[in-house]
Amino acid sequence: MSSINIILEITSVILAVTLMFTITGQIHMLQQNSYFNSRFINYLKSAFSYKTVVSIIVSAAIAALAVSKLWLYIPLLMVTAVTGIFRCIAAVSGQKNAKKKLVFTSRVKRLYAASAVILIFYLLILLILKVDLSVYVYTLAALLFLSPVYVILLNIINLPIEKLINFYYINDAKKILKKHPDMKIIGVTGSYGKTSTKYILGRMLSEKYNVTITPGSFNTLLGVVRTIREHLNPATQVFVVEMGAKRVGDIKEICDLVKPQMGVITSVGEQHLSTFGSINNVLKTKFELYDAVKSAGGTMFLNFDNELIRKNAGRGAKVVSYAAKSSNADVYAENISASSSGSVFELNCKGERIKIQTKLLGAHNVCNIAAAAAVCMELGMSTDDIKCAAFMLESVEHRLQLRRYINGSVLIDDSYNSNPEGCIEAANVLASFAGKRRIIVTPGVIELGEREYDVNYHFGEVMAKSADDIILVGEKRAAPMKDAIEKSGFDGERLYVVNTFKEAAAKFSSMCGSDTVILFENDLPDNYEKQ
Repeated sequence: MSSINIILEITSVILAVTLMFTITGQIHMLQQNSYFNSRFINYLKSAFSYKTVVSIIVSAAIAALAVSKLWLYIPLLMVTAVTGIFRCIAAVSGQKNAKKKLVFTSRVKRLYAASAVILIFYLLILLILKVDLSVYVYTLAALLFLSPVYVILLNIINLPIEKLINFYYINDAKKILKKHPDMKIIGVTGSYGKTSTKYILGRMLSEKYNVTITPGSFNTLLGVVRTIREHLNPATQVFVVEMGAKRVGDIKEICDLVKPQMGVITSVGEQHLSTFGSINNVLKTKFELYDAVKSAGGTMFLNFDNELIRKNAGRGAKVVSYAAKSSNADVYAENISASSSGSVFELNCKGERIKIQTKLLGAHNVCNIAAAAAVCMELGMSTDDIKCAAFMLESVEHRLQLRRYINGSVLIDDSYNSNPEGCIEAANVLASFAGKRRIIVTPGVIELGEREYDVNYHFGEVMAKSADDIILVGEKRAAPMKDAIEKSGFDGERLYVVNTFKEAAAKFSSMCGSDTVILFENDLPDNYEKQ
């Protein structure tokens, strides 16, 4: 075997390993974009940087050296080795520092397997055809440069397999549901408030029933399928299903699977407008739950504080309305007294009054409790059970969760909240801590399409009245908030704009003390960093 072939073989191995490490970062971002190629492409457009330029130069150098004369093959090996080392270190470091690391699900493993099969199959074809090995090196160099395109291709290739697997899982979930003919299924959806309402409802209902709820953010069709297959048990009497959506038809898919007899719509608002396109599409999608419950002859629980919901309530289903700001509902809250330690209010349930005391922060949680209480009353629970359950409620993780933080400070963790009204409410909660140094860390609200600037501008106006120090994350995205804050007369020396949450932490860590309250509002995943 010639020395040239040995060098090319070693180079090929290094490049193949480097490519597998390189696509880790791309697969990570694909996963954070829900495996939608269109959303991944949008991420790539915003992520173009100097690293891309360097990648082009290095890949071109490797490709050029691969087809050059013998005396350049040693530099080829050296460039390839150095590139491989740096790419592998970058991949490991990227995962180590990521806020939400790549989850090595079966789907992710299949993407890696597809890559390995393609590389091996392509090599075998070249060997059979007795093509110079430098062509393989040239191809690998091109794939290193085009790694995002390569990952998109892998995703497309695997799509038929994923559909078959999903088809099997969905049918399996349907079989499991058929074994629970008497189980009550309650769907919960809304532009915001659905996760908190789901947890509150699950906790309240557990006073009387054996309840299963979709855990965490398992609110997609496949998330619900996984819950059914892994968490539903023979003793379950009530199944509370959170239903999320980013496109028209998403809620209907879940309803077609679980066939809910009851449903809660917590809100209709400006959320995910970049994928929905309009508020009318949001309304249509949320009311897919209404249509499903109506077909089943069931009962809908609707938030009458929300104008869009109130105007569309009369579509033929049995409706129980609830509210926190209006008495024009079947179940409503009044005499609300809120503080940093929680809320106290009276719940008027069709003429019967229940005094509620809860540790939950924010006026919106009063509305969520009203929704849960309305469902519980419909299912025959006593007022004492409702009152006891409300008192025992704990904050949902990362949703206005109150806890001790660095240097004796208090943290209000609202990092999983990403809707306009929720952000405003969180800022108002921060404002209630009078006499404390109040800090807010936020990237603002995303995925609102053409409404994004106006919504974030208003959020900036509210922050200027609620906080003493403001740290905005993401220079481009911060622009509308920064404009509003500066025009409000806020002290410019207490306004900071950083690129990442890590930089924000370096800022606020020195500010925090026992007299400090800090709010984390909508901590975005890695695919939105620096935007």
